[in-house]
Amino acid sequence: MYIYDFVDYEFDSNGDGYPDTYVEAYDTTGDGIYDTMAMYSDTDGDGYADAITTSVDSDSNGQYDTFQQILIAEDGAVEAIQRAYDYNQDGQIDSAKTYLDTDHNGVFDTLVKEHDDKVEVFIDPNESGRAEYHELYAYDPTTGMLVPAMADGIAIGGTLYNELPNFEPDINYPSDTISGDPVASMEHWEYQGDTNRCALYSQKFVIEELSPNINEIDIEEFANIAKEHGWFSEDGGTTLLNMNNMLDYYGIENEMTFNNSIEDIEACLNKGGKVIVSIDSCEIWYGEDDNMFSPDSCSNHAVEVIGIDRTDPEHPMVILNDSGTPNGRGEMIPLDVFKGAWEDGDYQMISCYPHGN
Repeated sequence: MYIYDFVDYEFDSNGDGYPDTYVEAYDTTGDGIYDTMAMYSDTDGDGYADAITTSVDSDSNGQYDTFQQILIAEDGAVEAIQRAYDYNQDGQIDSAKTYLDTDHNGVFDTLVKEHDDKVEVFIDPNESGRAEYHELYAYDPTTGMLVPAMADGIAIGGTLYNELPNFEPDINYPSDTISGDPVASMEHWEYQGDTNRCALYSQKFVIEELSPNINEIDIEEFANIAKEHGWFSEDGGTTLLNMNNMLDYYGIENEMTFNNSIEDIEACLNKGGKVIVSIDSCEIWYGEDDNMFSPDSCSNHAVEVIGIDRTDPEHPMVILNDSGTPNGRGEMIPLDVFKGAWEDGDYQMISCYPHGN
């Protein structure tokens, strides 16, 4: 991270005459706006920080949207990490994940997810990285209390896959088993090479598919526009909330939402729309087991979802235009593996439609 500007200050929050809170603010992009703030708090007065809170303005619009708090025990061990997001930047938290080490042995064993007036609790008593119990609660709007709700099972990806198949355009699939038009979408696929341009390529694919007057976009010109506006950098790539800026620039009707379902993707595809999502690429490329209790589990890659194949109802597949691998044209991922990788991006989805649709 290149720090172009930096300020820090300390203050005495409880009035006992001793500073107990230390704040640092950074302008990491050099645009004159402090986009990252870290606050270190010593609430028990022992001279050591027991809470570290970080706020980040991920799309440099002057409003913090990503937050993290780390709680530290007296022995220096991390007790909990909470990450929260204000995706629509209305000042209200839209989604939060809290990782807890309930037995204080250095391994997170409980994950609490809050979103859409729901609270999900995943419990890993064996500390294997896989949930043994899943509890679901919903807010009762009349009392404001949490009430138990029906849990719909635990979706865990991470099965080892050495080779991923590709959609075969020449096969005569039953028309009612394929969502979207993967054959047409595959014609726009390109490999990004050794770059961080996955979100740019995903938007490029969609723009070419939905714009009747644009046949092919020059990726270098495309990247330069994104860099000039601060939406992309070659080193850091594209942040989550900047993943649709080039769609807006080219006039593509789109909406970014979170905590979606596979049915939401299918509905968009079946209406002639296009879909971009954020995923954890390690789970689909390398078959890495996903430890959902690790705060390090996060999305790191953007792909276009071009179809859902339910020809085999017992083994549905998600069809991708994945610029990140040379084999990514029509790449097919087992549905459960895709859901595990997609979960790390809070089931983010950019729905795109032709103008006026």
